[in-house]
Amino acid sequence: MRIRGFILRRKLASPGGNTAQFWPYLRCMNRLVRIAVLASIALSILARPTRAAYDDVGVSARVTGLGNAFTAVADDVYSVYYNPAGLATLDRKEFGSTYTKLLTGLSDGSNIQNSFLAYAHPIDDGRLGTIGAGFNYFTLDSLYRESSVFGSYGRQMTREDRPDPIFAGITAKYLNRTLGGTSVASNALSNTGQATGFADPGLQSTSHSNFDADLGLLWRARPNWNLGLQVQHLMEPNIAFSPDNSDKLGRNIKLGGAYRTPFTTLSTDGGFLAAPDGSLDKRISVAAEKWLPTLLYGAFGVRTGIGFGSRDYRQLSTGISYRVHRMQVDYGIAIPMGGLNRTGGTHRVGLTWRFGATPQADQLLGDMLLENLTSIAPVGSAEFNKQASELVAYKRKAIDSLMRDADAEAQLGRMSRAQERSRQAASLAPKDAILAELDERYRTSAAYFQDLSRVLHQSTGAVTHDGVMKYIAGKDREALASLNNAKSMEFSLALEGLIRVLEAKVASLPAPVVPEPTAPVATSTAVAANATVAVSTPTAASAEEARKRILESNAALMEVAFFQQEWDKVAKLAEQIIALDPGNIAAYKRLGAANHAMNKHADALRALKGAYALESDEGERVKLRSYIAAIKALIDKQSRPAVTRKSGRPAGGPENIEKLYEAGVELYSQGRLIEAREAFRRCLQIDENYVPAQRAYQRVQAEMSQTGKEH
Repeated sequence: MRIRGFILRRKLASPGGNTAQFWPYLRCMNRLVRIAVLASIALSILARPTRAAYDDVGVSARVTGLGNAFTAVADDVYSVYYNPAGLATLDRKEFGSTYTKLLTGLSDGSNIQNSFLAYAHPIDDGRLGTIGAGFNYFTLDSLYRESSVFGSYGRQMTREDRPDPIFAGITAKYLNRTLGGTSVASNALSNTGQATGFADPGLQSTSHSNFDADLGLLWRARPNWNLGLQVQHLMEPNIAFSPDNSDKLGRNIKLGGAYRTPFTTLSTDGGFLAAPDGSLDKRISVAAEKWLPTLLYGAFGVRTGIGFGSRDYRQLSTGISYRVHRMQVDYGIAIPMGGLNRTGGTHRVGLTWRFGATPQADQLLGDMLLENLTSIAPVGSAEFNKQASELVAYKRKAIDSLMRDADAEAQLGRMSRAQERSRQAASLAPKDAILAELDERYRTSAAYFQDLSRVLHQSTGAVTHDGVMKYIAGKDREALASLNNAKSMEFSLALEGLIRVLEAKVASLPAPVVPEPTAPVATSTAVAANATVAVSTPTAASAEEARKRILESNAALMEVAFFQQEWDKVAKLAEQIIALDPGNIAAYKRLGAANHAMNKHADALRALKGAYALESDEGERVKLRSYIAAIKALIDKQSRPAVTRKSGRPAGGPENIEKLYEAGVELYSQGRLIEAREAFRRCLQIDENYVPAQRAYQRVQAEMSQTGKEH
């Protein structure tokens, strides 16, 4: 098809085109005249009579397949062009690129091309909005060029806990268009078509730049309904090449609506476009898109759209996509059905790349990490059996350590402390009769003599301590003799009470085979002398040994309490350990776990950061970083309460299901079956009838059963 005459007529209608001098050339439609009218080529792209430049021919291959009905969808990086408010809905960085051949198959060989690049970057995971940048380049060989540089920003304008959020965005644009010169342009034609040898002022190389802006709004009125608004060319710049002329870029207004279910979209756009004569061209587009997600092979997308409007505007469009992991490839074709309708249509291909894991995958990982931080394995699993054997070992270790500590405290005369240690040991093995008997002796001793450490340097105190220690050791007759010696030195009710206890025990014992010799004064003196040496000359080594004993027993108790999920006890023991040993990494980790379990997340974060600062093993540092990130996300999430439905199920529209499903597919491809299953389970929490999630969940569950990864 030949379009020169059509383009020329449109160009002559443009008040900024300097075209009056072209009338004599209508009968000489050669290459020179075609060059002269290339500034209006954008108008003819879709065969609708709008302005002479910067016509809205679109940039996205996906949106081309949707017939440009994208104002209320606006869910990817191409929102920079179509509706900057949609940038606020992005949750990770995206890059997009497209290449377009417009109106292929023209009989005059016109080569009309368009290229577009865009990048979107959420700030602080989108909490502070999303910035975007883009570059659009339209060209017909080297003869006519349009370039646009975009800088965009989109942000949610309502509270984050609202079920019907409103997003707003703005795009600032730098526009430049250039008309290329040729050798023939320096030799104008006369009215008779003869060369004059003079330059034609209308065909000289020239360039002009402007600043412009677009405005966008997006409202998720219902979980499945979106409404969108875009105002293009807000500043209505004068794009005429000559400063003496006026050619304002008229303002366009687009209104859109979209109905969305998981991986399905029905959308429509209505546009009011400024025509060169000052009137409004009206057009409407209706489109449908369907994604077919799979667990193993990525997702396939198909779409189609139809548009019609003023001045014989009719268009049919369709497109396909393939998305795998973070990459998406799109193809779209738009075929004019009215006006300029005998062409091969406009063909556009695009590539989109999303950076990083989906936030939903990170959140799933964080949730499961935090669950692992405080949970033990399910009963009956191999991990549970391992943990059970570890618990037995820790209990035995704790009992041994506690009893050594109790003996050490008793040797120093601190009977109440010794009894506390023995009580803790006995509680770990309530069926152990020996421990129960020993704890009873410590308890009885502490009932009569809570602290003998202050009187050990005295003879009476030393002999009393000797008798108490023999009683604890089960040497009842020897203990009775020592206590009677002490009583003979100085009477006390405490001595009398313990002596009566011992007399009852000794009375029930069989008679001794060999009577024990008694030497009360000598024995008391010797014991007192020994006790004086032990207490009055404590060494640094003995203090260090005591510290180590306490650390060992507290560490064992902490592990036992952790396995039994006694979180307050875990936290108390961990704090005691850290006070004695500030470099104890295990205590910091357990303290973080206990505080998290008790919903003290800020305290848990501090403890985990303390462990991270001390940890040198890189594998453990990676794990701690994950815990810290998960705790931070949890704190942030709690500061921004989520909205829940009246049914009690998690809130979420179709985009939430899509993102969770995609997160599950990504996790599955990485072999992280437990997390993938959790992603699909959460999809079903939002929509229990969503078939792809049902199938994916069942497949992952079956694979986990086969590989023994049920838990």
